[in-house]
Amino acid sequence: MRINIRVCFRIIVACLISCMTTVMVSNAQTIGGLTLYPESVETLQDNPTGFDDPLVNGNGINIPGNAETENNFTISEKDFQYGISAEAGFSSLSKYLNVPLSIGYKGFYLTVAIPFYIQKKAKYSHGYVAAYGGLGDISAEISYKFQSQKFFESFSVTSSFPTGNQNRTVKGYIVPMGTGSFDFIFSNSFQYRHAYFRVYNNLSYRLSGKCKRDITLSVPYYDEESILRSGNEMVNYVTSNGNFFSCNTSFDYPVLSWLSLHAGFAVMNSSAGTIYHKHTYSWNDEVNEFPTAKSNQAYTSIDVRGAIAFSYWGIDLMCVVAQPVYVKTENQNIKDSQKFNFYIKLSKKIF
Repeated sequence: MRINIRVCFRIIVACLISCMTTVMVSNAQTIGGLTLYPESVETLQDNPTGFDDPLVNGNGINIPGNAETENNFTISEKDFQYGISAEAGFSSLSKYLNVPLSIGYKGFYLTVAIPFYIQKKAKYSHGYVAAYGGLGDISAEISYKFQSQKFFESFSVTSSFPTGNQNRTVKGYIVPMGTGSFDFIFSNSFQYRHAYFRVYNNLSYRLSGKCKRDITLSVPYYDEESILRSGNEMVNYVTSNGNFFSCNTSFDYPVLSWLSLHAGFAVMNSSAGTIYHKHTYSWNDEVNEFPTAKSNQAYTSIDVRGAIAFSYWGIDLMCVVAQPVYVKTENQNIKDSQKFNFYIKLSKKIF
C-alpha cells in the first residue's frame, strides 16, 4: 500500500511540474524550504515584444532626423569615407545607447553597430514585467548607396550576432538582451527631396535564426524513504522568432533649417515563430520530448505615425508617436501590446 501511495504521489508531482513549465507561475514559490523558479521561455516566446525591440531592430520606427538626412543621405565625392556616430534612445520598452562605426568606398559601406541597453523590459502574458540591462546584439551591415539630384537609394544586408545574453534572468524571469540567434535583415531605404518637402520610405525584412536555451528548475520531490528532497529538472528549448516585415513611409516638411515635422504610417507583419522542447526529470532518466509547434507571434498591424525633429550643432532630437489603427492577430496578448507608443532618439555624427 505504501508503494502505491508513493507512485501516486510521484505522478501528482510530475503533473504539477508539467503544468508549471507550460502555464507558468507568476512569482517564485517556496515549498518546504525549496525555491521554485518559474521557467519563462514559453510565455516569453508568445510575446514578440520581448524580442523585437523597436529601438535597435527598427520595426518601422526609423524616421531620419534633419542632420541624419544630411549625413547619411548624401554621397561624399571622396572615394573613401569613414565615420563614428553616437545614438541614445528611449521608449516604453527600453533605454539604450548605440555606437555605429562605418567605412565606405565609392558608394559601398560597412557599418558595425554596438548597442548597450541601460534598461530593457520583458512583458509576460499574466502582467508581470521584468527589466535588466547589458550588451545587446552587435550587427554588421553591408550597403550600397546612390543618389541623383533629388533621389537617394540604399540597399543593405545586415547580420545580427547573438552577443547579447539571451538567458539573462531577473527573479526567475528571462529578460533577453538579444535574440540568441544569428539573424539577417534585408532593407531598402528611399528618399525623394523637393524644395518644400521630403518623402522617406523604408522596407525591411528580418529573417530569424534558431535559439537554444537550457533551463534548470529547482523542484521538490520525495525519495524512496519519503524524505523531501530538492531535484533539478532540465528543460532544453530550441526556439525561433517570427520573421518580421515592415514598411515605413513618412512625409517630411522642413519648417526651419533646424525644425521639421513628419507624418506617415507603418505596416508590420510577423510570422508565428516556432518552439520545441524536451524535459528531463530529476528522479529518473525519462525524457519527455514535445514536437515543434508554432508560438503565438503572428500578427499584422498598421500604425499612423507623427514626429517632430529638432537639430542643433549637428545633433538630432527625434520625438515619434505611433497609434495602431488596425491589428489582426489570434493572440490577445499581442493585440493588447499594440497600443499607443512613443519613441525618443538623440543622435549625432561624431566624425
